[in-house]
Parts: sequence; C-alpha cells; structure tokens
Amino acid sequence: MNDRRDTGTSDAALLRSIVRAAANAPSAHNTQPWEPRITAHGIELGVARGRTLPFGDPTGRDTLLALGAWTECAVVAADAAGRGLDVTVRPAIADPSAIVAGRSDDVLAELRLRAAPDGATGAGDAAGPDDVAPAGGRSSAPLGNRLTFRGRMHADPGLLEGASFELPSWLRLVPISAKDLAHFSSLGTADVLTRPGVAEELAGWLRLAPMHPRYDVDGLSDRTMLLPIPLARLAAGVTRRRRLRNLSARAARRTSDLVRRLLLEVHLDAAGDDADAAHFVLVADANRLDLGRGVELTRVLNAPLGLPADRVFEAGRALLRVWLFVTRRGAAFAPHSEVLDSALAQGELQYRLGLDRRDVPLFVTSVGVPAVAEPPRSARRRVV
Repeated sequence: MNDRRDTGTSDAALLRSIVRAAANAPSAHNTQPWEPRITAHGIELGVARGRTLPFGDPTGRDTLLALGAWTECAVVAADAAGRGLDVTVRPAIADPSAIVAGRSDDVLAELRLRAAPDGATGAGDAAGPDDVAPAGGRSSAPLGNRLTFRGRMHADPGLLEGASFELPSWLRLVPISAKDLAHFSSLGTADVLTRPGVAEELAGWLRLAPMHPRYDVDGLSDRTMLLPIPLARLAAGVTRRRRLRNLSARAARRTSDLVRRLLLEVHLDAAGDDADAAHFVLVADANRLDLGRGVELTRVLNAPLGLPADRVFEAGRALLRVWLFVTRRGAAFAPHSEVLDSALAQGELQYRLGLDRRDVPLFVTSVGVPAVAEPPRSARRRVV
C-alpha cells in the first residue's frame, strides 16, 4: 500500500483500517491485484504490478472482478465505521495495459471518504480487519469470514434465491447442473492449458510447501487446494526449478490437447464434492444496460469482455455482496474461472444454458456449506 496522504490523524487511521479490511477481498489464483494509495481525501485504487494473469486472464475479467470486490470490501468497512465512501470509476479502467498487463500506475477508481457526522470523531478503526461487518442493509458477515473452499460441501436450499436480492437488475444468478459444470470445468482446464504461457503462469502462483518464501503471502497453497502432503511436496520440487517447470508445462500442453479432444466427444458425470453443492453462473443482461445502439452496441458486444470494463468492475462489487450473504449462512464459494477463461468451454456453457448474445457470463462457482469445521484460508499480503 502506498501512502500519499496529508489528512487528519483520525481520518488517516480510519483509511488504513479500511485498506486492511479490504485486503480480505477474493481474487483469481489469490494474486491480490489491487494497489490502494491513501490520499488527502480517501483512497486511489490501481493495479499492482506483477499481480495480473496476462496468459490465463487475457480479457482482464478476473482482475476487474477482484478490483470491484476490493472496492466493495472497502465500502463495507467504511459503513461499519459510521462513515461512507463515494466511489468514482476513472477512464483508465478500460486500459488493457493496466488491467491485463499490469503495466500502468494510473488510478482506476477513487474512493472518497465522506465527512464524519456531527459529533463523531471519525476514528472508527477499533475493530480488526477480519472483524469488520457491514452496517445497515448490507449482508452482515465479517469480511474475514468470507471463504473459498474446494472440498466437499453440502447444499443450502434457498441460498441462491436469497442471494439474488443482493444484485442489481442487470445481473442474475443462473443455476447450472453438477454434471454440466464437471464437463465444462474439465474442458475449460484442458483448453486453457494448451495456450502457451498459461501452465508456466499458474506454476508461478503455486505455494506447495511452507518453505516457499511467499507461502503466507499470496498464491495457491497446498492447504487451500487440499493436496495430500506427499503429492504437494513432490510437485513443489518441480515448480521451484525452472527447467523442470518448463518441461512439465510442455507436457501439460500436449496432454491437455488430447484431453480437450476427448471431452468434445464425451460428457463427464459429476461425482464427489461437486455433486453435493449448488452451482451457478453470474450473468449480465446487456439488454438492461444502456450500451448504445447500432455500431456502438456491436463494438461493445464483440469486445473481449463483452461489456464495458466499468460494468465488470461493478459486477465484482455485486459479487462480493452475494459472497457475504452466503457467508452469513455459513457457506463458501468454489470458483471455476477455468470455464470462462476458455472460449470453447464458455461457448458450450452459453449454448447449454440457452444464453443469447447479450447474456454475458462473468463468474462460475459452486456454493455450499463446507463439510469440515475449520476450512483452510488463503494467505494475505501484509498491509501496514
């Protein structure tokens, strides 16, 4: 976190507390791509260099969703402190050099702290970042309780219906069967891994042994992926050595191409963890958005994202509200970004769900109550 503030002591302390709380936001591969900078009036949000996924997320969708989720966490924390944040999205949010490549220091969004009510001190940072819960009508679940879990989960009837009330009118949750998700997930994984650079990029975010220097900082750990210790330690040796990592990546591409060809002919059945949870796709309805007409609308729909970048950012904020709602019910998400990272798997998903050209899928996940008492949690960068 960069600190460029010149503001009152109490507001500065509150803003630091807000930034610490917002660090609990979710992100693909746990890259934590946000770069908040405290200013005289609030927080400027940018993208942290080296924390995007240019090979695995070439459209920038996952980064935009993560930045939106971070912003909503910050808004929740400010509300809980009795203050508020006014969010303004900047034009740079549509710049691929910032969102996809992470090569820009431009401000993507500004979060301006509202004035304290009469008689209030504005300090508002007594609670720790994991204890901050939404105030007012927002789903009341501490930000630190939000969970990603990839093990066995039990379905919670009525969960998706209740979560839908957290969404604006242009977003909706579309259920997907366990069987279809298993197929699209496998197809998406195989397809994505055939792209040059993807396997190497993924290996760079694996933290498979506690001796990894960033094991408690970011990335995908053996604990959160629920890998058996012997397998994780064996794989850790491969991912730490560049030559072995590159050889493994080339082998993965060849194998994935064969698997992809097979999956185009064979539909998998769901089993185990996926069969016991609920599953949904977050879909944006472009018909409910003012995206222009004629050539202007066609240009938006044909763009890699299928929506303006600021709308995907807003969807990330709404997604975080849904995540907090299910957290209050003791449930967790198990995202399947591989389905949408693959044009092949996404196309089959849209066909299977009957989505038309103006229905834009943004996020795919399983959701349910973890079958273990204390699920492992993702590491987080230290925020000073």
